Amino acid sequence: MGTQPSKIALLVSSLLSLSAFSAIAEEAATSAVNVDETITVTGSRFDRSADQQLTVINTIEREEIARLNPKSVADVLETLPGVSISRNGGAGQSTSISVRGSNSNHVLVLVDGVKIGSATLGTVSFNTLSPENIERIEVLKGPRASVWGSDAIGGVIQIFTRQLKGGEWFAGAEYGSNDYIRGSFGAGMTHGNGSTTLAVNHEQSDGYDVYNGAPVENDDDGYKRTSLSLKGAQQINQNWQALWNGQYDKGNTQYDDVYASGSADESDFDNYLWNLAAQYSNARFTSKLALSQSRDANENFRGDDSSVPVSEFVTKRDQINWSNQYLATNDLTFTGGIDWTNETVKGDYAQDERDIFGAYLLAQKQWSKLLAEVAVRYDDVENIDSEVSYNASLAYQFNDQWRLAASTGTAFKAPTFNDLYWPDSGNPDLISETAESYDLTLHYQADDIRAYISVFENSIDNLIAWAPTGEQDDFGWDIWKPANINEAKIQGVELSANFSLFSLDHQLAYTYLDAENKQTDEQLIGRSENEFNYQLSYTWQQFDLLANYHYQGKRYAGYSEYFDATHQLDLGLGYQLDDAWSLRLKANNVFDEEVISAQNYFSPGREFYVSVSYQAF
Repeated sequence: MGTQPSKIALLVSSLLSLSAFSAIAEEAATSAVNVDETITVTGSRFDRSADQQLTVINTIEREEIARLNPKSVADVLETLPGVSISRNGGAGQSTSISVRGSNSNHVLVLVDGVKIGSATLGTVSFNTLSPENIERIEVLKGPRASVWGSDAIGGVIQIFTRQLKGGEWFAGAEYGSNDYIRGSFGAGMTHGNGSTTLAVNHEQSDGYDVYNGAPVENDDDGYKRTSLSLKGAQQINQNWQALWNGQYDKGNTQYDDVYASGSADESDFDNYLWNLAAQYSNARFTSKLALSQSRDANENFRGDDSSVPVSEFVTKRDQINWSNQYLATNDLTFTGGIDWTNETVKGDYAQDERDIFGAYLLAQKQWSKLLAEVAVRYDDVENIDSEVSYNASLAYQFNDQWRLAASTGTAFKAPTFNDLYWPDSGNPDLISETAESYDLTLHYQADDIRAYISVFENSIDNLIAWAPTGEQDDFGWDIWKPANINEAKIQGVELSANFSLFSLDHQLAYTYLDAENKQTDEQLIGRSENEFNYQLSYTWQQFDLLANYHYQGKRYAGYSEYFDATHQLDLGLGYQLDDAWSLRLKANNVFDEEVISAQNYFSPGREFYVSVSYQAF
């Protein structure tokens, strides 16, 4: 698939737009607004400033999450370039997240450094996570298996839970459409040279009927979830520090299963994670040893006897991570470590446990205006295969404003337990899905603007799909099993710009995507060729106003059918009553647009919410 002239024109126009943004911002701003230095950890597992990162990493801080007043993690991520969402309804329903056109199971998801998600399905239930307990989100674009291992084909999403200083606390309450109710509380406690944050949130909604197809299930599909998070650190002496964190999510979701019409479709989830770590650091060397465990547990109920689950899926994941960083010279840094994971699943599987071992090394070197980075990792997945992944990146700083970065890398996704060992249909001969990616990104940063344009390509081989085996069962039906038969090629352009103009803060995010199945020459299902998000915010005295517009172009639904393009406008108004008390009003989907991202599953119509919160510093 070659690059068409129209794509070249799009790239050129985007580059010109980026230059125009910088010129407008510099000329129109009446006073300089200093851009705070962004520190991220997902790229290398250790703190690094933005100018040390050679991959595109988008960050969303607590203040912005509060202004968005989201009902799901997907609502937050959807505002970012290169991130696309597919929902089977509202906040409590099944949600798929794609980064740069990759499959939903090609995104590694971490909570405070701990991998979460199901080892049977290979995906993460984003609908079980509460945005109210989140302090920060980092979204790394492109492959990063060379640092994190399996799943990081499209990118890495790391969620950091709330963190308060000793003596700080907050409380909040909210009510809205479909009898939505939320209550939250959090406090920071000091203990010697350390502190711990405890945060709890409960929310529930009667929901609405999410499915509008045949067969019809005329019922409301509500949800409830309770989240508890704990995060702390203790400075033992000048060099040693102890760290701990944990999260517990429990709730229930009602949904519509079209293959079991008329049944009481609902699901209980009971998930947790904990992490204990010790860290040693001096002027040049930092070493961190962490022990963690996560569980993803789900019970599905149907029929008249809703007390007995018809299916139960439980993943338990034990992890040991040893990470190290050594500053050899002021311009040469080495990072490396060892990861060990044991995954177990509950069910009638031929194999219900496996060990995964990984070792990685990353080196970063600075020469005046040139910055280079190389990373390599070896992973051994029990009973499957071993993989060697790499990343190589180079960046040149033209001046204080402009920087050009290029990178290439490989990644892989290990088959799930369902793929390998599902009774009567698993295929234990599967190998890992593999990917090779290229990325070229031009960054611009001045006093009051941050922008980038990124051109990327990702080729994914050995994709697992259902295929006939050539055998037949006792009834003469063809036998189908998972096989490594598909290939995909994804090309795109990603544009982001944050700037201040006429006392207004603007945030633009645009993605052009060409995602093709190389076997059929068809577009990949569920991808939009064009996706755009524009966020406008204004602060005046005690008031703040937020308008968020999201456009998603038509998407291929399979069998020569398409989902229509959608437009959605959300509005938010906040009022600071005093230093501690604040009031917020939120209107979602103001024009009551019909938004469909999965066949016959509808997102909510127009919704209204009012919340009050108290923050003590």
